[in-house]
Amino acid sequence: MSRYHDIAEHTEKLIVDGVLRAGDRLPSVRQACRIHDVSPVTVTQAYYLLESRGLIEARPKSGYFVRARLRQNLREPDMTRPVASSTQLQVSDFIFQILESVRDPSVVPLGSSFPSPFLFPLDKLGRFLASAARKLDPLATVIDLPPGNEELRRQLALRYLASGASVSPDEIVITCGAMEALNLCLQAVARPGDLIAIESPAFYAGLQASERLGLKVIEIPTHPREGISMAALAETLQRHPVKACLFMLNFSNPTGSLVPDERRK
Repeated sequence: MSRYHDIAEHTEKLIVDGVLRAGDRLPSVRQACRIHDVSPVTVTQAYYLLESRGLIEARPKSGYFVRARLRQNLREPDMTRPVASSTQLQVSDFIFQILESVRDPSVVPLGSSFPSPFLFPLDKLGRFLASAARKLDPLATVIDLPPGNEELRRQLALRYLASGASVSPDEIVITCGAMEALNLCLQAVARPGDLIAIESPAFYAGLQASERLGLKVIEIPTHPREGISMAALAETLQRHPVKACLFMLNFSNPTGSLVPDERRK
C-alpha cells in the first residue's frame, strides 16, 4: 500500500473512532508533512482520497475539516427489475423536459449528469484555445477531416500498444465527441427494427440514439455496485436476437457502477 493510502487509512480510523469529530480541523498540508515525514504531494493525495470518501471537506482559505456524517447510512439499492421484453423507445420528449430544467440556475440538476459550469477552468481553456488557434495550419481544416488527424491517431495507437493491444492508426476514427462515436457504432452493427440490450437504468443519450435509429431495446437488470447481471444477460442472449449490447462498464451513468474485472471478461 502506498504512503498516502497509509495516511488516509490512519486519518479515517481517527474519524471512525471519534478522535476527530465533525467540524474538527485537520493538520495543514505543511503540518502533516512534518508529522508523517512525507512530501506535500503525498499529503494532498491522502486528503483528496478522504475527500472522495466523504469524510473530510476543503474550505477555501481555511484548510480541511471533518465532515458531518449521517447518523445512519442509506441502504444500498437492490438490483433493478426491468420488464424482460423488448421495448419500442419513446423517450426524447421526456429527456428534453429534463434538459430544459438544467437551464434554470435555481434548480439543482439531479435529473441530469451535467457538472456545474463553475467547476471548469474556463480561463485556462480560453488561453489554450487561443494559443492553438494562432498556430493552426489552415490546411488542417481539410487534412484532418475524418478519419482524423494522422498524428493523433498514431498517438492513440501507441496508447493501445502500451495496454497490450495492437491497433493500426488506420483502424482508428476521430469523432466529434462520444455521441457521434455511439451513433456510428450502433449504425455499424444494427438496422432499424433490430434489438439491442441496454442497462437498466441506462444513459439517457444512449436511449435517444437508439430511438433515433429505430432500434428496439431490452433492459438488463443492473446492480449499483457491480453493474449488469451476467445471468440475466446470458438468458437474454439465448432467448432474443440481440444485435448489440450498449453498456457502460466504467462508472456507469447514471448508477456509477464499476463492473469487476471477472465480470468484464
